[in-house]
Amino acid sequence: MRKLLQEISVIPGVTGSCIFDRKEGPLCRDLHRDLSEKHVQTVGIHLVRLLQMGSMAGLSIASSHFRFDRYTVIGIPLDGDTILMTICDAQANCSLVSTTAAMLAADMRDDLQRELSAPAPAAGEEKKKEIDEGDGEETFLQILLDEVEEALAQAIGPMASVVMQDYLVRWRKSGPAATDRVPQLVNMLVREIGSPELARKFSQKMKSIL
Repeated sequence: MRKLLQEISVIPGVTGSCIFDRKEGPLCRDLHRDLSEKHVQTVGIHLVRLLQMGSMAGLSIASSHFRFDRYTVIGIPLDGDTILMTICDAQANCSLVSTTAAMLAADMRDDLQRELSAPAPAAGEEKKKEIDEGDGEETFLQILLDEVEEALAQAIGPMASVVMQDYLVRWRKSGPAATDRVPQLVNMLVREIGSPELARKFSQKMKSIL
């Protein structure tokens, strides 16, 4: 997909583009070195949330534009929580950039679909491989966070993914992302749940997991 991103990046005024995933961040990128990783991550998460909220309201958003003092950011949905994000100068021809990006996004969706439809490893094989490669702690943490989000969704509904991302950012800022700090994240989420009864059920579910 990098070749497709480069086709966007050569448009006059474009600073860079990337495929951004809600959980993984920038997956494939062709970005100028002056662009801060932190800013790309922050803007990417906001774009994904905007598209998710549109979907919840029954709106099919083809693209979204954020115009800042120095840059304009264009987001185009690809698949699920994945978007094509293009960053260009504020004075760039955004119409041209958006049209070109939308045309190439169709090919990117096809590539993503091919990856998703590829034969999956046998049950447990992929997780075992990750652990064997020394990523056991990171893999276990991600599994744990996925279970927390699933339990949160049972308590507050489809907005759980958006809320989870907000609190993950705060949680990671306050210390290392480690399994022994997950209870702290859970306590933060409990305070977010408005209903005492739902908060109690969420806490009980977390006790069985943690």
